[in-house]
Amino acid sequence: MTLEVRSTPTSSSPKYGVRLLQLAAVALFAIVWWRASAWLDDERRENEAMADIRVLEPEAISAETALGIKVVEVVIRSGDTLDRLFRRLELPLGELAALRSVTEIRQRLDRLRPGDVLRLGIKDGQIVSLERKLSLTETLKVQRTETGFQGEILFNPLERALVTTEGIIDSSLFQAASTAGLSDAMALRIAEIFRWDIDFVLDIRPGDRFRVTYEQLSQDGERVGEDEPLAVEFVNRGKSYRAVRYSLNGAAPLYFTPEGESLRKAFLRSPVDFSRISSRFNLFRRHPVLNTIRAHRGVDYAAPTGTPVKAAGAGRVAFVGTKGGYGKVVEIQHANAVKTLYGHLSNFARGLRQGARVDQGQVIGYVGMTGLATGPHLHYEYLVRGKHQDPLRVTLPNDQPIPPAQMPAFRAHAEPLLASLAQLDPTPVLLAREAAAAPSPAVGR
Repeated sequence: MTLEVRSTPTSSSPKYGVRLLQLAAVALFAIVWWRASAWLDDERRENEAMADIRVLEPEAISAETALGIKVVEVVIRSGDTLDRLFRRLELPLGELAALRSVTEIRQRLDRLRPGDVLRLGIKDGQIVSLERKLSLTETLKVQRTETGFQGEILFNPLERALVTTEGIIDSSLFQAASTAGLSDAMALRIAEIFRWDIDFVLDIRPGDRFRVTYEQLSQDGERVGEDEPLAVEFVNRGKSYRAVRYSLNGAAPLYFTPEGESLRKAFLRSPVDFSRISSRFNLFRRHPVLNTIRAHRGVDYAAPTGTPVKAAGAGRVAFVGTKGGYGKVVEIQHANAVKTLYGHLSNFARGLRQGARVDQGQVIGYVGMTGLATGPHLHYEYLVRGKHQDPLRVTLPNDQPIPPAQMPAFRAHAEPLLASLAQLDPTPVLLAREAAAAPSPAVGR
């Protein structure tokens, strides 16, 4: 028998020492690379930040240029503060302290929002002027005086013009709105108004059309936005839906049909946005997992895991937890013996508990595939006195209509707006200015 003796390398072994040197070199290289990368990241972030600072061309600010003033515009980014801004511009922090010493100016400067634009006039390393647009109609203007900084709020009222616009669906509501010169926000508002009657994901077809009467907002001759729709007509699959905006007794305005019925229903037609129906109400469906004929007493909405699920109507949570093939499930008890069920959830909304009150449209959970499910979807059921109804076909009860005593006032309000939809006059009708020019209140000293 031959006995083989193996020796363990020690610190005195040349081979072991070379290996240690190699490891040390690798570690050193990693440290140097990490520090260099961090330095480059800092440099990149600083360069990106500096890209938001723009010195205006002399011809755009001839008056300031004549006085030797450099005018700089700064676009605020997420995380920006006045302290960081002054350091980037290499301005003395004492200038910032002097500005912030005026309470009214400090209150209007400390809360910066991403996208805000500050316009600063700088001379000999000092701030001589500052402007910040606070809203569409208000601008803060600060000037240096002999005694310090003084500011005022400049008021520039909006002009409103009544406009009626038409759009025809080709591929989507957003495309049609854009073609008609309307914003995405207006398209969303139209969808919200009719969401109880029209599923804008499943029901829209090419050739559907809409007309909307609204107030177009402009300032100094330039269009700056749109106000809420005052009257809307949407034709879906040949059926016309019309709505008029009206306030009852000074409450928040709602939308009503020309007959005074509320467009708001007690229940949403679909509790999940941007989904598709993967399985309908069918009492003789073959179950995809059990492979047996088993009644499908609800509607399945296929959507990605994590998609918010909303309460179809106001009510009280009757059950929240796990229940057999439903997986994670929420049940809500509503008025008039109506109950809704939401199954296969991936998770529940934070704080949701049995007995809690929920409002229509409130997020109660998130789409998943818990329980007996072959893919992520919401299983939704609608029951009346314990009997299942087809959620897509059941007649949904309306909210409160216009009271009979207020119908004359409502008709007087609605008739000219409905007439504007019929006439489709694209020429803006100038309305009264939003407010008369008011003296600028001082906010400094």
